[in-house]
Amino acid sequence: MKSIINFSIKNKLAIWIITIFIIVFGLYSANSMKMEQLPNINEPMVSVQTVYPGASPEEIEDTVTEPIEKQILNLEGVKNVTSTTLQDASSVQVEYSFDKDMKEAEREIENAIKSIILPDKVMTPEVARLSFNDLPVLVLSLTDNKRPLEKLEKLVQDDIKPEFEKVQGISKVNVVGNGTKEVQISFLPKMLQRNQMKAQDVYSYLKSVSGEKQLGVRIIDGKEKILSINNEINSIKKLEELDIPTPFTTDGMVGSQNQPSAVKLKDIAKIETVKTTSSISRYNGKESIGLQINQAVNGNTVDIVDGVKKKMDQLENKHTSIAFSSVLNSGDPIKDSVHMMFSKALMGAAFAILIILLFLRDLKSTIIAVVSIPLSLVIAIIMLKQMDITLNLMTLGAMTVAIGRVVDDSIVVIENIYRKIKLEDGKLNGLMLIKSATLEMFSPIMSSTIVTIAVFLPLGLINGPVGELFFPFGLTIVFALLASLLVAITIVPMMAHLMLRKSKTAHAEKNGQTYQKVLNWSLNHKIITFVLINALLIGSLFLIPAVGVTFMPEDENNMLIVTYDPRVGDTKEQIDDQVKKAEDYLLNRKHIELVQSSQGGGNPLNPADTRQVLFFIKYKKGIEDFEKEQQVISKSLKGSSTGEWNFQNSGAGNNQMNIFVYGDDFESINAGIKKIEKKLAEQNKVQNIKSSASVMLQKLSIHLDPKEVASLGVPPEAVYDKLGGGNKDSLTTFEIDGEKVPVMVNLGNDLKSRKAILDEKVQSLGNESINVNKLVKVNTSQAPATITKRNGQQYGEITAAVKSENVGKEIKGIEKEIKNMSFAKGVNIEFGGVSDQINESFNQLFMAVIIAIAVVFFVLVVTFGGGLAPLSILFSLPYAVIGSVAGLLLTKEPISISVMIGALMLIGIVVTNAIVLVDRITQNERLGMTMRESIIEAGGTRLRPILMTALATVGALSPLVLSGESDGSGLISRGLGVTVIGGLISSTILTLIVVPVVYETLVKIKRKFKKIDRYASSEEENVA
Repeated sequence: MKSIINFSIKNKLAIWIITIFIIVFGLYSANSMKMEQLPNINEPMVSVQTVYPGASPEEIEDTVTEPIEKQILNLEGVKNVTSTTLQDASSVQVEYSFDKDMKEAEREIENAIKSIILPDKVMTPEVARLSFNDLPVLVLSLTDNKRPLEKLEKLVQDDIKPEFEKVQGISKVNVVGNGTKEVQISFLPKMLQRNQMKAQDVYSYLKSVSGEKQLGVRIIDGKEKILSINNEINSIKKLEELDIPTPFTTDGMVGSQNQPSAVKLKDIAKIETVKTTSSISRYNGKESIGLQINQAVNGNTVDIVDGVKKKMDQLENKHTSIAFSSVLNSGDPIKDSVHMMFSKALMGAAFAILIILLFLRDLKSTIIAVVSIPLSLVIAIIMLKQMDITLNLMTLGAMTVAIGRVVDDSIVVIENIYRKIKLEDGKLNGLMLIKSATLEMFSPIMSSTIVTIAVFLPLGLINGPVGELFFPFGLTIVFALLASLLVAITIVPMMAHLMLRKSKTAHAEKNGQTYQKVLNWSLNHKIITFVLINALLIGSLFLIPAVGVTFMPEDENNMLIVTYDPRVGDTKEQIDDQVKKAEDYLLNRKHIELVQSSQGGGNPLNPADTRQVLFFIKYKKGIEDFEKEQQVISKSLKGSSTGEWNFQNSGAGNNQMNIFVYGDDFESINAGIKKIEKKLAEQNKVQNIKSSASVMLQKLSIHLDPKEVASLGVPPEAVYDKLGGGNKDSLTTFEIDGEKVPVMVNLGNDLKSRKAILDEKVQSLGNESINVNKLVKVNTSQAPATITKRNGQQYGEITAAVKSENVGKEIKGIEKEIKNMSFAKGVNIEFGGVSDQINESFNQLFMAVIIAIAVVFFVLVVTFGGGLAPLSILFSLPYAVIGSVAGLLLTKEPISISVMIGALMLIGIVVTNAIVLVDRITQNERLGMTMRESIIEAGGTRLRPILMTALATVGALSPLVLSGESDGSGLISRGLGVTVIGGLISSTILTLIVVPVVYETLVKIKRKFKKIDRYASSEEENVA
C-alpha cells in the first residue's frame, strides 16, 4: 500500500493523464450507452398461438389445445401451462422459473409440437417468447385530408411502412386499419338447384381451370423443358363469362346424354368486388391508419423514437396532406426520467459538497474530498458499458444513492490529513505526513468498502423480477465503491500533497467536547443509556404495522391502456357500435387529449383474439387525481356496454390480486366465480374486479337419421355441404388497378335461424329435393365460448386491484374471508398475484439482509482479528430501524421493495461509521491508552468524519425525498430515500453512544472472565 501511495504522489503527471483519460472515456461511454426506463426483465414465458379457421372452441380444445398441452407439460423446467381456447384460435402460455434458458425453452417447445398431427385446416402453430417488449414503443395514428382511406392504406404499405422499417432497432411495424379488396363469388342456391349443380362441384371445376398448372419437366424435341398449362382467366369479366358444364340428365331439360349444356358463371353466382377489413383503427372517433412500432431485442428505445420522428417529418414534407399523431411514446418518458434522475444526482452532489465545505471550512480540502464523486461514477459507467448494461432508472438511481457513499472514503482520508496538518505538535511534514495520515485510515476505509460491497452481493441471489431489476442497481454501487477506494488512496493523497501545506498559524482543534461529555456520562450510566435507547427501538417496532406494506411504489402517468372484450355472440356491427359509444363518451371528458382504438388483432400481447378492442387513452398534463378519473370512466363504460372492460394503468400496477377457481365443469366454476365476485364487491378497497368466467353458448347438435338418409337416397355429404355455410376458400388472384386482389369463393349459405336450417333442401341420388328436417334431429345444449385450463385443469380467474396503504394486510384479510366460504364439490381456490410476489420477494430480501449481516460480521472478524470489536459494531444496526420507521410514518410511505433495498443499504452505511470509530479506539489502545481514554479520544477525533459522511449521504439522497410522488423516479423512490435518511440519522446519533458503551462493556466482561481463568489456574497450581 505504501508503494501505491508513493507512486501516486511522486508521479503526479502520470496520475493526471490517467484521470483525464478515465473522464474522457467515461463521458464517451455514457453518451453511447443505451437508455431504458427499466432494465430488460427476462420474462420466463413462451406462447404457442394456433389458428383453426371456422372451428368451434370444443373442436379446437380436443384436436389442438389438449395435444399441445400434453406435449408441453412433461418438458423440463415447466412451472405452469395455461391455455385459452377460443373460436378459430388456441393460445397456450408456458411459464418457466427465472433460471431457465428461454432460448432453449423455445427450442424444446418447437421440437415437442412438431410430432403432433393436427387437422388439415390448422395453420402452423407459432411459438414465441412472451415479453413486455412485445408492446410497441411507439404508436402513431395517420390521417390524410385529401386521400380516401383506401389510397392512404396503399401509401402506407408502399412508402411509409418501408421507410419506418429502415430505422435501426425496429423489429416490425404493425399496420392497424388496413382493409383489402377481394373478389367474392357467392353461389345462388335456386339457380344451382335449377341446373342440378352442387356448389362444391362448381368450386372444384373453377379450381381446375383457374391459374397456372405446373406439369413438371418433360423431354420435348430432345430437350428438357418445363411444361405448364396457363388458364387465361385473369379478370372479373372473363370470370363472369366462364362456361360451367351442367351434369348429364335423361330428361333433356338441362343437358342430354349426347349434348351436354353449359351455363355462365354469372348465371349461377353473384360476382362482386368488395372491401374486407381485417382490422379497424380510429383516432378521436375518425377512421385512420394505426402504426404500432416494435423494438428489436438489441434496439435502443430512445434512438428508435428519435429516428421515427425524423422519418415522420420527412414523410410529412413529401406528402403534404398526411399528418402523424403520437398516441404512445415510450422514448420521451425515458429521456424525461433519465434527465430527472440525472438532475437529482447533481442536486445530491451539490448538497454533499456544501456539507463537506461547511465542516472543513477549507475550499482546497473540499475540492480534494469531492473529486471522488465524478471519478467514481465515471469509472462505474465505464464498467457498466463493458458489461452491456443500459443507462436506466436503476443504474442512475444507484449513482444517486452512491454519491453520499463514494465520497466517504475520501472524506475520511482528507479529514485525517487536514487534522494532522493543523496539529500544533505535528512532527511529520510534507510527503511523510500525507503517507502516514493515508495509511492510518486505509484499514477502516478498506474494511467499510468491502463491508458495503458484501451487503450488495446478496442482491445477486434474489430470483424473479425483483432480482433482475435490482441486479444492475447493486452492480453499479459495487463498481462505484471500488472506484472510490482507489481514488481515496491514489488521487486524494496526490492532490493533498500538491494543494495543502502546513499552516504557520496552525492550532490544535478541540473536536466534540460536548459530545465527549455526553459519551462519558453514558459510559458511567450504561444501564440507563441502554434502557432509554432500547425503549425507542421497541416503540418503533410497534409502529411498523401502522406504516403499511405494498409491493412496489406506484408510478402514475397520463396514459391508460384499456381492452374491451365484446360479449360472446356479438356481431362486428354490434362491436363497432359499442366502440363508437365508448369513444364518444371518452372524448367528452375534459382531461382526455386523444383516444385511439384498434380492432382486429390490435393487441400485440393477444393477437389470437381478433375480437378484442385495444384503446390508448392519453390525458392532458396537469390532471390531479388520475386514480379517481380511472374509477369514474371504468364505472361509466362498464355500465353502458355489454362486454368486459379491463383497465390497465401503464405504470407499475403492483396492487393486483389473482384468484384461480378450479373445478370439474364450467357451471360449478362460474358459480364459484360469481360468489367470490360478490364478496369482493362488498370490500371498500377493492376495485376493477374482472373475471374470466366462461360464457356459455347455446349449441345446436344436428344428428343424421341413418334410416331416413338410406331410404330417401341422400348422400350424407349433401347435407354437410348444404349446412356448412359461411366458409370461404381461395380460388386465385387477379391484378386490378395494379393491385393484386384475391378471388374468394363462398361455399354454402349463411343460415340465420333454426327454421332456416330445417327448411333447406338437398338433392337425393334420384335428383329429388328432400327437406333437411326429414333427415335430421336437432338437440339443444350448452357449450363454453372460451375454454381455459391451467396445468390441465379447467379454471376461471378473477383479478382485482386493492387500493390501500397496507396492500399486503388487506389482501391477507380478503384471502382469509374467501377461504372460509363454501363452494360446490370439486371447486378449489388458489391465490396469486401481488400477494405471492410480496411474500416471495420480501422473504428473499429478508434472507438477503440476514446473509449480508453474516458476511459483514465475517469481514469484520478478519479485519479486527477477533469477534469483540465486530460484535460491538453490529450493535449499531438495530437502531437504524427507529429513524426509518419514523420517517416512513411521517411521509406516509408504505414498506415496499424499494424500502427493503434501502434497509439493505443501511447495513453497509451504518457499519461504516461504527468501523471508523472502533478502529480508532483499537489504535489508541495499542498506543498504550487506557480503555476509557481510548474511547473518549476516538469519539472526539472521529466525530467530525462520521458526521460529515452521514450528512453527505443525507444531502445526496435529499432530492429523492423532496421530489414529487410521481416524477418518473419509479423504484428509486421517496421510500428508499426516507428509509436511508431516517435510519442514518438515528443510527449515527445512537452509534456514537451505543457502540462505545457496548465495546467497553464487552471488553470488561472479557477481562473479567480472563481474571477468573487466571485465578482458577493459579489456585490449581497452589493445590498442586
